[in-house]
Amino acid sequence: MKFIVIDGYVDEPTCLGVPPYISTYVRYTAGAARSAGAGQIEYITIEDLRKADYLLKSGEGGFDAAAIVAGNPVPGKYLGGLPIRNDEIGKIAQRNNKTAFLVGGPIRFSPVKYRLANIVNIGLDIESYVYQYVSGVIPDDRLRTPEELEIFSRAGAFITRFHPRYPDVIAEIETGRGCPRKSHCSFCVEGSYKVECRTPEAVIAEIAELRKEGIVHFRLGKQADFYAFGSELKEWKNGFPRPDSRPVRRLYEGIRSAVPDLKTLHLDNVNPGTISNFPDESIKITEIISEFNTAGDVAALGMESADPAVIERNCLKARPEEVMRAIEIINTAGKKEGKILPGVNLIRGLPGETKETFRMNYEFLINVLDSGLVLRRINIRQLKLSAGTGMAGSRPSSGKSEKVLDAVFRNYREKIRKEVDIPMIKKVFPAGTLISDVIVEANRGDWSIARPIGTYPIAVNIPEKVKTLTKLSVFIIGYRERSLVGLPCPFALEKATLQELRQIPGLSKKAGELMAQESITREDLSFSPIYEQIKEYLK
Repeated sequence: MKFIVIDGYVDEPTCLGVPPYISTYVRYTAGAARSAGAGQIEYITIEDLRKADYLLKSGEGGFDAAAIVAGNPVPGKYLGGLPIRNDEIGKIAQRNNKTAFLVGGPIRFSPVKYRLANIVNIGLDIESYVYQYVSGVIPDDRLRTPEELEIFSRAGAFITRFHPRYPDVIAEIETGRGCPRKSHCSFCVEGSYKVECRTPEAVIAEIAELRKEGIVHFRLGKQADFYAFGSELKEWKNGFPRPDSRPVRRLYEGIRSAVPDLKTLHLDNVNPGTISNFPDESIKITEIISEFNTAGDVAALGMESADPAVIERNCLKARPEEVMRAIEIINTAGKKEGKILPGVNLIRGLPGETKETFRMNYEFLINVLDSGLVLRRINIRQLKLSAGTGMAGSRPSSGKSEKVLDAVFRNYREKIRKEVDIPMIKKVFPAGTLISDVIVEANRGDWSIARPIGTYPIAVNIPEKVKTLTKLSVFIIGYRERSLVGLPCPFALEKATLQELRQIPGLSKKAGELMAQESITREDLSFSPIYEQIKEYLK
């Protein structure tokens, strides 16, 4: 059988698959096809398929079947690629009408279903369906078994070599599925799954297979709460299971042993309720993370709202004072070599919101800033309804009152970006900070936008046009909303452009005069307020 995996780029609360990430779904699907005996397995991204006008090319005969991995229930703004649109799935099926398309992944939570004869809408796990389909049996639309997960996760490592960003790919790694809380947030799909936690040994074995394929960037990202990893779920407090640092240490020690040359080891979701209810255990886990992680990680805390009424109505994880306690613990225990800092996620669109909700969110973040604590990232997103959640079937609010509410939200979001985001970014990336191995991902006019590989990597605006996918080092000279301004290192003064000089603080008005000189020296830059921080990078 000729089989192809179409990577439509997923983005969900527990998994990111937009480049430079490669999702678990893509690898599991490829592993299922290989385990079932597919003779030919290929891979293509939706970006490359768009360039081919949605036509799959495999030589004579075409593909027998294709899996479309799709779904972005938490849509955002993307640099690495644009996730597949609903209409594109239909176009692909129509352009390749002799191929059977198996559509699955997080898209299964979408109300949109496809009625074309050559499309199968997979309602549960795409990897188990693909395995049965390729094996030649009538598929049972079901969840995968734990045994299948381990087989498919290792067997699918090979597909990473076909990723357009290879070897600069960061592999999402699943540590478990389902939310270990006894109650669940109204909007999240994780509560619909049975709680399953992988063993440290299983995760390590998958990572070892990925290393054999040349992958050295990893994120322990696909879980609702990393601090609950390995918990026996026998002891509870306020609906949260007691965490256990021992399996976390086994996991990290095993990863470092399996991949001694790794370049990135980060994590994602952390439940602030777990940390606030079990501070002693959480401090131990944070110290382990700080010991073994690579620098620049973000522990994303799902706060969602600081409004007590919204918290209660939507069964959210933690009250503001509990989130603050979690932020304090990660700031204190995670500071080692800049390994990990907290981030905060907020959601717009939860039932019960009022104009006061957004004021409370803003004031909470101002309090964090005034307390001297640091947040590496503040994520504010719009709610998108998903099937299988407590809010499934709800209709978004509309009308005049909603427009007023939205205006208030936008006002406070702008205040957060200016009054909290930028001061926080300055704390994390003071002027003169050197960031190595940033990769140029886009050009905007005469500017380039680059990011390092990692979890929630910050964008660096470079005031010159650099070829995309170029890797370079930059030093920081300025700040924008949720991003930085940087210059390539080393910075050749004799080749400096007017645009570059204007970005250096203190030079915006004098840049023209400097350009008129025969040459520019270090001394010409000495009156910049950040000269002492950047002088070592000047060539």
